[in-house]
Amino acid sequence: MATKYILIDREESESRLNGVRMWRLTFYCVDDGTFHEMTVDSSYRNFTRSGWNHVVESDSPWGVYLGLKRSRRVTRQGRSVVSADSRVQVMLQCEDQAEALALTELDIQQRSPTGQFHELFENESH
Repeated sequence: MATKYILIDREESESRLNGVRMWRLTFYCVDDGTFHEMTVDSSYRNFTRSGWNHVVESDSPWGVYLGLKRSRRVTRQGRSVVSADSRVQVMLQCEDQAEALALTELDIQQRSPTGQFHELFENESH
């Protein structure tokens, strides 16, 4: 099964180098609980072919995505980088960023020892 990523942040800016619009996207990997980033701009050769134009220009891009590929590069913050060559696919659309962040927080809580205990306790009481 394909690795699932939740889009949790999208920041738009202008490139200081050539003035094109660019976006920094932050994803949370549901499969292993890690965070990943990527930067894409409108001059990128695969901007429309890989589907990034739909993600960055959408009013509501939040959701669970498939088809992302991790590169070997790492950001200054230690997060791995997602390749802009990935062919992005929406698996599940969220209504807004708050819902995407809530899904992320729920997954993080379930990964913690207390979250797992709580989950087991809830299942035992029913």
